[in-house]
Amino acid sequence: MRFVLPLIASFLFAGTSFADNDFSAIDKYVNFVKKEVGLPSGTAVAIVKDGKIVYEGYFGYANIKENKKVNDKTAFYLASVTKPMFALSMLLMEENGDIKDSTSMAEMFPTLEFPFIDTNKIQVKHLVSHTHALANRPLEDTLAFTGQHNKLQRQKLASATKNEPANQLGHYQYSNVGYNILSVWAEDKFKQDWQQTLEELVYQPLSMNHTSSYISDAENKGFDIARPYHLYAANPNEVMPFEKSNSTLQAAGGTFSTARDMAKFLIAQLNQGQVDGKQIYPAEVIETSHQKLATNDLKYRDFVRKGYAWGWYIGPYKEEKTYHHFGGIAGSHTHTSFMLAHNIGLVVLNNEETVAGPMTAGIADIAYSILLGKGDVNKITDSRIDAMKKSWLAIQTNIKETNKAHEKRNTSRTMVLTREKAEYAGTFHNPLWGNLEVELLKSNALKFKLGELNAVATAAKRKDELRVQFAIGGGRIAAFKIVEDKVISVDMHGINPLAVETFTRL
Repeated sequence: MRFVLPLIASFLFAGTSFADNDFSAIDKYVNFVKKEVGLPSGTAVAIVKDGKIVYEGYFGYANIKENKKVNDKTAFYLASVTKPMFALSMLLMEENGDIKDSTSMAEMFPTLEFPFIDTNKIQVKHLVSHTHALANRPLEDTLAFTGQHNKLQRQKLASATKNEPANQLGHYQYSNVGYNILSVWAEDKFKQDWQQTLEELVYQPLSMNHTSSYISDAENKGFDIARPYHLYAANPNEVMPFEKSNSTLQAAGGTFSTARDMAKFLIAQLNQGQVDGKQIYPAEVIETSHQKLATNDLKYRDFVRKGYAWGWYIGPYKEEKTYHHFGGIAGSHTHTSFMLAHNIGLVVLNNEETVAGPMTAGIADIAYSILLGKGDVNKITDSRIDAMKKSWLAIQTNIKETNKAHEKRNTSRTMVLTREKAEYAGTFHNPLWGNLEVELLKSNALKFKLGELNAVATAAKRKDELRVQFAIGGGRIAAFKIVEDKVISVDMHGINPLAVETFTRL
């Protein structure tokens, strides 16, 4: 499978010095990938060394249909790369005397009831290091995907937090829950959105002028948003139907930024809070942010993970101690990493995630090989090109097989409804998830809308059940309950791994 579009563009920003290094191998590699795949989605790369940006590369398009090329003012959705910035804001709050790493949830929320957990034991350091052993899918998905929330609802969602049955306090298990809970506290503490607090503490001091946790800031701040693309879509050249909005940006994954702004952030990490000779963040705060809070034993592609600090994984890469955090969601793949001992770091931002994953691993391999002087860069680049060819073949096969499986499933099932379709339409409510709208379209299909997520339902295996495939995540089963010939509720299976969520007809 190939996706061909004219004007597959890439260019290298030439306004920064290459210092003693030649990074043209990165251009060669990324240009190859863009041409091989045929989808001109965007990629932005920045490399920092000794307090300076030594390379910037901009490739492809922020908006394919409108022919908007990626440039130094293109802001990409960072996804989970938001975490180290939000974690830094918590340490800056501690520096200002607003909170401590040992502050318990009971102290943070003195008037909010948490009936399912012991808030005396769970501290800030647990929440930022994924060692809290908590679970709350309604909170996570409402803030990240459905957008059906206000301050009161966010507090209600937070209070529904439960213990993760397969984990215990102090043990690492990655999730968005801890950061989401901290954001609910922050907005109450400072009487403003957590986004504004993050702006004041992290973005503004560093003059990250093309960075925001409000997507609506793009026009005001003069930057373009890289639109999301997905290779598994019916038409990969079209923008994905689900795009982030102000209400679906959250503290665990809620920032748009440029490669240049993120390079500044890494420079501050590498130079004890200093950028261009100015002390932006207190040195002791940056030092603390690099201290390990949790132990783990993981690996993502070539990056080994042995610990987790304040939003940073810690582990060896090319035999060097490396801090990193990546972000990924349909339509976005992001990479930040740095090595303190060598004062070097890398940013890679993409508005596509399937090919972007292995491609970014190749960029990191080439970039750090050059920066560290390890290996023959030409051979490494050629090897990565060969690997990418194989990876792309595997991806194409997977796309074909996935689409074939979906088609087979949809054609092999017959929708069995015991009532007229119109009787299944209406508004159904869940106190945590909000309203689920079911609409009968003119095409006689049933459309489900859960906040900012929507999908046309297909047949499921059992009667009075439908399959709902939202743009984010796997398929869900909607099982309608009929009492005395009336549709009174719908159970949603799959939106919460720990429970079946019931929506009652209003």
